[in-house]
Amino acid sequence: MPYYPYTSSQGALVQVFEQLRKSVPSKIDADYLRRFNIAPGNESYIIVVLRFLGIIDEDGNRIDGQSDYLYSNSDGFQSGLENAIRTSYSRLFDEMSDALQVERGNLIHWFRAADKTSELVGRRQASTFRTLAALAGNGDLPVRASPNKKPSITSDGTAKKTMAKRSTPRRSDTPPAPAPGEVGTTGSPDTPRSQQEVGLTVRIEVNLPSGGDADTYDAIFASIKKHLMS
Repeated sequence: MPYYPYTSSQGALVQVFEQLRKSVPSKIDADYLRRFNIAPGNESYIIVVLRFLGIIDEDGNRIDGQSDYLYSNSDGFQSGLENAIRTSYSRLFDEMSDALQVERGNLIHWFRAADKTSELVGRRQASTFRTLAALAGNGDLPVRASPNKKPSITSDGTAKKTMAKRSTPRRSDTPPAPAPGEVGTTGSPDTPRSQQEVGLTVRIEVNLPSGGDADTYDAIFASIKKHLMS
């Protein structure tokens, strides 16, 4: 198990400190986080971070004297949290004295080498450290989505659009044949009407005389070809 803590939800880390600055209970456990809907399903990761900073003990009990800065004003809170970070991450600061300003890529490499972790865990360890640093006044806090707004960004950073479902009349797979003299349409039944080609279907009935000879029939068909098929 990695020594340095991490969480995939940096917004939840910001949220828990906002809540603790309002009131610090004597015990901080998963039930406490669930009451405020903080990191649903991932409460243990937040608990590990608080324990790593020395705010609570192994049983989740508040450690008096280690969390007094949570009661302070903004300057006192940031100063106290930075001291807690420097103490907890002492090895990092020994090797990178300017760790609070180090770019994320270098932090990822450091955490991976220190803990022999995967790239994913290393990224989360670096992000967790940078979020704590931002809470202490060093850097920008991660943007938290408003609960009253629908999410507009996907996990890969691309815009997400919600398409309205259209109600389309059901069509038969085979269009009915047009009646005699009726104008029909050609094309697939699924083709939009604006894209369909308009055609003309004409049905011709020829009544041949029963007593006619071959010459009579030839003359009739010749006349049809000349006047209707030319």
